[in-house]
Amino acid sequence: TGALEIERAEKRIGSSLQASPELFVPAETLTVLDGVDMAEVAITSTITVTAGDAPDGAFTLADVPGVAVVPVAAEGDKCQRCWKILPDVGDHAHEGVCGRCDSALG
Repeated sequence: TGALEIERAEKRIGSSLQASPELFVPAETLTVLDGVDMAEVAITSTITVTAGDAPDGAFTLADVPGVAVVPVAAEGDKCQRCWKILPDVGDHAHEGVCGRCDSALG
């Protein structure tokens, strides 16, 4: 979330749901995160979690070694129900919603 706060301060995003960050973690951490919806934890539209070293310029914290974030703007349209920005919005039976919300609406 620290990386997203910088993006907000720089006015590149308005809310965390406008982001789809890339999270880089050590391989052993990736196994711990298996099954955890990190996008829900971070309140972002999506998130990509990758085992490995972060690229140069990634956001890091000294007290969390091996973990880094590259903020990326979310792509797609805003779901009228959950407000996530996703590429599949508008491709479902209920107009203006993502696949998950379309399923919830029945």
